Amino acid sequence: MENYKAGKSSGIKFLIIILVLFLIVISFFAGFYAGVDQKTNQQNSASFGDVINKATSVFDDNDEIDINLFLKVWNNVTEKYVDRPVNDQDLFYGALKGMIRSLGDPYSIFLDPEETENFTQELSGSFEGIGAEIGIKNDQLTVIAALPNTPAYNAGLKAGDKILKINDFDTIDMSLDMAVSLIRGPQETVVVLTILSSNNDEINEISITRNIIDVESVTWEILDDNIAYIELIHFNSDTYSDFKKIANEIILKNPNGIVLDLRSNPGGYLDNAIDVAGEFLEDKVIVIEDFGDSREEYKSGNNAKLKDIPMVVLVDAGSASASEIVAGAMQDYDRATIVGEMTFGKGSVQDFEEYIDGSSLKITVAKWLTPNGISIEDEGIIPDVEIINTEEDFNNNQDPQLDKALEILKQ
Repeated sequence: MENYKAGKSSGIKFLIIILVLFLIVISFFAGFYAGVDQKTNQQNSASFGDVINKATSVFDDNDEIDINLFLKVWNNVTEKYVDRPVNDQDLFYGALKGMIRSLGDPYSIFLDPEETENFTQELSGSFEGIGAEIGIKNDQLTVIAALPNTPAYNAGLKAGDKILKINDFDTIDMSLDMAVSLIRGPQETVVVLTILSSNNDEINEISITRNIIDVESVTWEILDDNIAYIELIHFNSDTYSDFKKIANEIILKNPNGIVLDLRSNPGGYLDNAIDVAGEFLEDKVIVIEDFGDSREEYKSGNNAKLKDIPMVVLVDAGSASASEIVAGAMQDYDRATIVGEMTFGKGSVQDFEEYIDGSSLKITVAKWLTPNGISIEDEGIIPDVEIINTEEDFNNNQDPQLDKALEILKQ
């Protein structure tokens, strides 16, 4: 999952032009097909021409862009496509999706209103689907994490599994938003995934019944030897407020150590990750955003309640994005021992902005670096102690990674 920041209007000129053209095209052709009189047509044409001239003037210095081409294609589609009439709104949103897709960045996506609603529900911690976070890695649709106690988890999906088909749709060159829309669906309906297993290179079809997914972002308990175990499942909108309460409860227990479990945590809100890290690291740079022509550092505050308690962080291939930010900061400052497997390697930050019609834009605005200036894009964070939990361990309810963490804290 992406690191998200609240967005302000970016003023993308081409986006504005398409928005303006859409409104004029709709009003123009609506009048044409309604059979209005010649005077009205002339008035519409004049208004239409004025807007075209204004829109075209934005690109006066770029000879490669002919904004009239957009209108010609639109006109040809609406007049000639075999299954007329074409839904103008679908056509418009499709144009915006194509514009963002042309960036070649799987994490930059335009979402129509329905997709936006689904996405915001997911970040709030409740949605209908199978409970799997997915992403594009090495040009393949890949499972980032199967959230605990979800249909995806119960079906055996694991981080690193490749999704070759969704129902009968091949995922080669499929966009991330299309994949998400195909996998999502009402509870009690079934989606069939063709999976290339990360464990044994076998290809299997898995039928998964969708359900309501309620994601509790953080839980904790006290284990043997008075060690606090914190499982951070997702960085959603409520994560830090919940984490602060847990931190206060942990302090009262005076634990001998802390295990912070970030395994299969696909990420979420950037500010939540910084705040959580700030409970362990006081007045430190947590993450650096690299905008290409400038950089910005994000520091923790001066009230790290858990800063002096020995600590181990658990990670795996499903630890991505915001969870990698936390693990990377702990590793760079030698605050904790990192145990587990190499993480996913999602090193970019997305701006998320909702528009007045209910649609939204996720767009990559920066790369993020660890406090030591290290980029983990496609590389991941290498644990200090590498231990792989096998499928046999999973089937036998064994957890060698957690066992190692407890062993380290007891030394």
